[in-house]
Amino acid sequence: MDDQTRAVPAIAIIGASVRGTSILERVLASAPELSDGPLAIHLIDPFPPGSGRIWRAGQAEQLVMNTVAAQSTLFTDASLTCEGPVRPGPSLADWCRRVTADPDSAADLPPAVRAEASRTVDHSNPSRLLYGYYLRWCLERIAASAPASVDLHVHRGRAVDLRRTGDGWMVHLDDGATLAAAAVVLAVGWLPRDDVVPHPRVVAPGNPIDQDLSDVAAGTAVGIRGLGMGFFDTVSQLTEQRGGRFVSDAGAVRYEASGAEPLIVGASRRGVPYRAKPDFGAPPFFPEQRILRAALAGLRARRPVDFTREVLPLIQRDALVDYYRALDRVSPGAVVDLEGLIRGLGDPRMDAETLVARHVSDPAQRLSLADAADPLARAAPARPDPDAPDVGAVVAEAVRRDADEAARGLDSPLKLALHSYAAARGAVIALVEFGGLTASSFAAYREYLAIAASFGSGPPLFRARQLLALHAAGIVRFAGPLDRVDVSDGHVTLRPRSGRPVPTAVLVEAWLPTPSVERTSDPLLRSLVTQGAARSWRFADGTPSDALDVRPSDGAVIGAAGEPVPGLFSVGVPHEDIRVFTIIAPVPGTDSSVLRETDAAARAALRTATRGRRPEPIRAPDTDPRRSCAPDEHTRPARSERVPSASAHEANTAALPEPGPERMTP
Repeated sequence: MDDQTRAVPAIAIIGASVRGTSILERVLASAPELSDGPLAIHLIDPFPPGSGRIWRAGQAEQLVMNTVAAQSTLFTDASLTCEGPVRPGPSLADWCRRVTADPDSAADLPPAVRAEASRTVDHSNPSRLLYGYYLRWCLERIAASAPASVDLHVHRGRAVDLRRTGDGWMVHLDDGATLAAAAVVLAVGWLPRDDVVPHPRVVAPGNPIDQDLSDVAAGTAVGIRGLGMGFFDTVSQLTEQRGGRFVSDAGAVRYEASGAEPLIVGASRRGVPYRAKPDFGAPPFFPEQRILRAALAGLRARRPVDFTREVLPLIQRDALVDYYRALDRVSPGAVVDLEGLIRGLGDPRMDAETLVARHVSDPAQRLSLADAADPLARAAPARPDPDAPDVGAVVAEAVRRDADEAARGLDSPLKLALHSYAAARGAVIALVEFGGLTASSFAAYREYLAIAASFGSGPPLFRARQLLALHAAGIVRFAGPLDRVDVSDGHVTLRPRSGRPVPTAVLVEAWLPTPSVERTSDPLLRSLVTQGAARSWRFADGTPSDALDVRPSDGAVIGAAGEPVPGLFSVGVPHEDIRVFTIIAPVPGTDSSVLRETDAAARAALRTATRGRRPEPIRAPDTDPRRSCAPDEHTRPARSERVPSASAHEANTAALPEPGPERMTP
């Protein structure tokens, strides 16, 4: 063993799913420009790099994304406004076409994954399993692009602590191993909270593939709280993944039970499942939203603004424009003087409701966004009423009407309006982020996000039809708008705002609580807060948010003293209250906010690591100086897997090279 010590600058990336992999790609893209010598990169995650925990192999192929294949990528493109070089790469849909055209290149993929890739088109909703294989392929390709001066090491462990040491950091893993780095980038994703109280009859909130449903016995009643994508995933696990079958029958869908299903009772605050995605026959388009976009520059110039008074009405008016344009097209004569109506909606001085009444004579053809957000408001009594009509039938009818609208696609005025309303989440990011709203109106913004999610983040249409089939088969019931859930040692009781209480044996929480700096149970973040190396961001009135405070320009973590902590950066979901809408993944051709965020953090980490900030000396374990990065005798070496570097780096605007014959060990 060579006992000489050497000081090689290192960057640790904690988290190796979508954002962690993007950080890696952005570091490698900028390394030739910003690094003039050897560089080590440590990629740390207990789950396979690329896919990470959420998209890992082994999950059922029935679990699908609510994003289409052509709008899923990990690579930069010409639309991106960032400092770093643009290095294009294939979207998920492009990769599927490559797999299909060249089966030999995909020989290591499971047959079921290859088969799904072959039938995937641009507007398919792929399985999470397929997306995970795409992400791992992306990581291999990215790793193959590393300059010869860069060593990449993968550590299959969980980072549980960070400690300052000299000019750098010591990263402690859950197996006791440690490694040194001059800069650390946190890409930790959705972190657990410490205020989720465990109970033997409650399956705690979590990713559906991590929730244990084995105790949900056939024939017993199980309550599911939350009617978003987690609900549809849980239903799938309790039905078709237990041997049931959905069968197409004369254009309809029916369910053939296996006998292993429980009785499922779905409930939520609104009581209605997320709406089905419209079938446009192509990837979803981006609405014009002319009213909102025309006002954004002026609004940004005088931040903070009141969301309820100054922003939400613009979003609503754009939705009205799209609705009445479509209504005029599919129902000629329904709108009198369409252009006059649109001009009036663009004038904030004119009352929208009065305008619509003047131009649309039939009240039944007018859009009510309030009714769309809460379709049971008029159907359910205000107070509990044991003799009220079956709210489950009312919910099922709402799902059926929504599925019919989704099937109409571009010919559904309602779906076009809701599509515009939901898409505004992305349009207002630059306005809302980092304190762009008054503290008093931020709750209204969160409520808007919840409604927009129910409009635009729901399941593909086939899931809604399957849900109706399960309801018709008597396997799924709906409790309606939920007041509360009572949990005891013997049973769980769903208590709707109207109708009779519903007893169940188990409750599955099909929703995720917002990550919180002050209520985190993650040992790494908790340690940083305790050390004063991290804090929660506060609104202008001093109210603490759930978000980890970072510098807007590059994601540098702000410590308790209010200053950036040297060499520590963070990206993604833990900053939701300040970055906003962080749940999205990169979408091609959209100047992705995710990729702009990862590019800035990656370049800042590179600058930190290469401007004289060096980790503690590390001892090479053998004669190959590129084989690993083991710390000196004062620390235990972290287990790692070395990733071969490519021999050359592509030009800034070139596409990333394909993975070579040497593949990364997962």
